[in-house]
Amino acid sequence: MSEDSLNILLVDDEETFVKMLAYHLRDHYGYQTNVAYAGKDAVKLIESTKPGFDVVLLDYMMPEMNGLNVLQWMLEQKNQTPVIMLTAAGSEHVAVEALKLGAYDYVRKELIDINHLDILIRGTHERHMYRVNEMMEQERLKEMALNNDATERVRRVVNAITPKLNTALAQLAVSVEYEPQHLLDALGEKEREDLKKLLADVRQGVQTLETATRGLLSLFELLYAHHTGIPQIENIKHWFETNLQLVDR
Repeated sequence: MSEDSLNILLVDDEETFVKMLAYHLRDHYGYQTNVAYAGKDAVKLIESTKPGFDVVLLDYMMPEMNGLNVLQWMLEQKNQTPVIMLTAAGSEHVAVEALKLGAYDYVRKELIDINHLDILIRGTHERHMYRVNEMMEQERLKEMALNNDATERVRRVVNAITPKLNTALAQLAVSVEYEPQHLLDALGEKEREDLKKLLADVRQGVQTLETATRGLLSLFELLYAHHTGIPQIENIKHWFETNLQLVDR
């Protein structure tokens, strides 16, 4: 049995029939086969078996909990394991109800051909995997759309803040550079030296803020352009570190 063989659950209260079916699917087609003889047993197996079954072959006519009841339970539990319903002659309405409840297909028990059943099982599994992949792709696209929307909102906020920030930094730099001279003239020598040191620290802080702001904006522009951008990010990191070193001198 190959490691990637499908794991099948067969649910039917006719013990001889289900054992024969399990034997042929296992020994002739390489399936991993599990058997339940009642709907309640099937529910317990579906709940407890991890990572779950690839396909369920589910008989309709069973006591206490029939196949439609099991399908209804799976629907309520959001269990998306593909189901093939086994029906009897004259049970077309059962097949229709089963399809409404999420069954992938149905087959009449008296018409089961083991070769056709193998094709049906594999085809059902392939359809299920296609649906799963399609849903994952839709979720990925939805997440991308949400990220794009969030990024656009952030970009608008940054565009609104940036001019004000740049203006504030520029005004602070001018104030630090030119306005304190009259204060220095009014101070003693020690106080002048202390104030000069304080002003130098402020200038260095302003330059650090300007450098950090430019670096953050560069990173944001890179993010907004949806680039993988690892080399560009490293370039920005190098530029940022180099300019901070210049500021610290």
